[in-house]
Amino acid sequence: MKRFNEFLLKRAGGSRIIIMIAISQVIGLMGAIPGFVSIILIADLGEDLTRTFSILVPILIVVSHVILLGISWLTLPNARFLLDEAGKSTKKPNDRIALNAWREITNLTTRYGISAFVVNLIVTIMPLFIITLGRRDVVSSVFQPTSINSPLPFYILLVGIASALGSIILTILMIERFTLPDRLLLLPDDFDAQISGRTGALLGTKFQTLILGLIVIGVAIIAPIGYQQTVRILYSEVSSFQIFGDLQFQTILLSGLALALGLGFSYLSTRSVSNPIQDLIETFQKVEKGDRNQRVPVTGTDELATVAIHFNRMVSRLDELQSTLEEQVAQRTKQLKATNEVGRVASSILDPDELLARVASLITEQFNYYYAAIYILDSSEKWAELKEATGQAGNILKQNHHRLEVAGKSMVARCIRERMPRLAENTLIEKQRFDNPILPYTRSEVALPLITGDRILGVLNVQSTKTSDFQPDDIETMQNMASQVAIALENARLFQEARQSINELHAIQKQYLMEGWTSIRTYNDDLEYGVGEPSDAASQVMESSISLRDQILGQITLERSDEWSPEQQSLVDAVTAQAAIALENARLVSESRQVALRERTLAEINSKIWASTSIDVILQTVVKELGRRLDTSVATIELNMDEDK
Repeated sequence: MKRFNEFLLKRAGGSRIIIMIAISQVIGLMGAIPGFVSIILIADLGEDLTRTFSILVPILIVVSHVILLGISWLTLPNARFLLDEAGKSTKKPNDRIALNAWREITNLTTRYGISAFVVNLIVTIMPLFIITLGRRDVVSSVFQPTSINSPLPFYILLVGIASALGSIILTILMIERFTLPDRLLLLPDDFDAQISGRTGALLGTKFQTLILGLIVIGVAIIAPIGYQQTVRILYSEVSSFQIFGDLQFQTILLSGLALALGLGFSYLSTRSVSNPIQDLIETFQKVEKGDRNQRVPVTGTDELATVAIHFNRMVSRLDELQSTLEEQVAQRTKQLKATNEVGRVASSILDPDELLARVASLITEQFNYYYAAIYILDSSEKWAELKEATGQAGNILKQNHHRLEVAGKSMVARCIRERMPRLAENTLIEKQRFDNPILPYTRSEVALPLITGDRILGVLNVQSTKTSDFQPDDIETMQNMASQVAIALENARLFQEARQSINELHAIQKQYLMEGWTSIRTYNDDLEYGVGEPSDAASQVMESSISLRDQILGQITLERSDEWSPEQQSLVDAVTAQAAIALENARLVSESRQVALRERTLAEINSKIWASTSIDVILQTVVKELGRRLDTSVATIELNMDEDK
C-alpha cells in the first residue's frame, strides 16, 4: 500500500486526493445497499417507475459524485499545490501556504459530509421524490369505505435519506483512511501551526453524527415496513399469514442489513480512535526507552490529533532541552579542560615568555577565536606592551613592538584603568576601542585584566569574527584563565628574583671558598700526599675530582694493574665527596681557630693598653706586645705631629 501511495503521488501529485475521494465514493455505495433493498421489498414501483429509476438513479448518483469531486477540487487548492511540489523538489514551502493546506486537508471530511448530504438531497433524492409524487396512485379496496393516497413518495424520501446517509458515512470513513498519507505529507513542521491549522470535527461531533445517522437509517428503513404491511392488511385480499410472513422476512432482512451497516460503521469509527491511541502508546514506550527521535503520526483531525501534536511537541522540547544540556555540558567540559590546561601550563612553566605564548595559543585552539593577545604593563605603567599574540597579525605586531597607551581610548587601556572586563559585542558600532587595520575581520572583542592581589599586570585581549560571540560562561572561563596567568606571571617574577638572589649568593660563596683555599695553598705549598710507588708497567688509572659546591679543590688518582669496576668507581666517588666535606669543615675549623686566636690576642693587648696611665707606658706596651705576638725582630712606634711630614 505504501508503494502504491508513493507511485500514485509521483504520478498524480495533488490529484491523488481527488482519486482517493472517487475510490471512497465507489466503496461508499455499499452503505446504500440497505436502502436499495428496502425499496425493492417495500415499494411497488410498477414497470414504468422501475424502468425510469433503473436509468435515472445511476445517472443522478454519478452526477452527484462528480459535483462533490468538483467541490473537493475547488476547496483543496493549497493542498493540491503542495502535493504537486512534493515529488518535484525539496524546497521548503511557504508557511502561509503550508498552513492553509493543513487546514484544507483536516477539514476535508467535515466539508465533504455536509456538501454530500446537501448535494444528494437536491440532486438525487428530491427528483425521485417529485417523480413518484407526480405519479402517486390511489389505494382502494372493497373492504374499506374510503381510499388513501399511495405512501410511495414518502418511502422514496425516507429510504433515499437513509441510503444517502449510509453512503456518505462510509465514504467519509474511507476518505479519512485513504487520505492519511496526504495528511502526513502536509503536516506543518511548526507545532503551533499544526494546532492552529487543525479544523476537523471533534470526536464528540463525529460520534453524535454517526449515532444519529444510524438511528435515522434504522428508522427510515424499518419504519415503512409496518406501515406498508398495515395498508396491505386493510386494502388487499392477501391472507394475514402471508402478510405476517412478509413482515417477518422484511423486518429480519432489513434489520440485519442495518445491523451489518452499523457494525461496519462502528468498526471503522473505532479503528479511527484506537489506531491513533495505539500509535501514541507505542511511541510513548519507545521514547520511554530513550529513543527521543520518535514522533506520533498525526493520523486524525480531532482531539486525538491535538493530543498527538502536543505529545510530539513535548518530546521535541525534551529532546531540544536534553540536546541543549548535552551541548552545555560539552561546552562546559571544554571550558574546564581549557582552564585545567592553562593551570597545568601555569604551574609547570616558569619562563614568562614561554608561558604567555602557550596560553595565547591555547585560547585560540580551544575556543576557535580569531585572535588572542597578552599585554603587560611596562615599568612606568604608562604603556601596555604587547608581549604575545597569535597568528600572522600577532607576529607583525610583535615585530613592530606594538603597545597601547594606558591613558588612551582602547579597550585594553580602559580595562587597565577600570580593572574590570570590557566587552564589545559589535565592533562596528563600538567607539571605545582601537581599530587595528591588521585585524580587519574582528566583529566582537573582550579585554580581561590580569590581576594579582592589588596589582594589575596587564590584559588578556581576545577577538572573534562573529558578532556577540562572547557568552557569559566564556567570559567567566577566560577570566579564570587570566587570573591563573596573572598568578603564574607573578610566581615567575618571584622565581626569577629568587633564582637571581641564589645565583648571587652562590657566586659569593664560591668566591669565599676560592679565597679560603687559595690562602691555604699560599701558606702550604705541599698539599699533595701519595701512597705506594709508581710503576712503569701498564696500569689502570682512575681519577676522581674533589669538588665542593661546583668548585674543584683537588683530585684523587689511583693506579693498579687490573681494571676498575663500576662499584669501585662509585666507592671512590663517595669517599671523595665525603673527603671534600671533611676538608671544608677542617678549613672552617682552622679558620675559626685563627679568628678566635686573633680576637683573644686583640683583647689581651687592649686590656694592657687600657691599663696603662701614661703616654710612654702606652707606647711601650703597644710596641712590646705587637713585637712579641707577631714574632718580629724590630718594632718601632713614633708620634710625629709635624704637619710637613
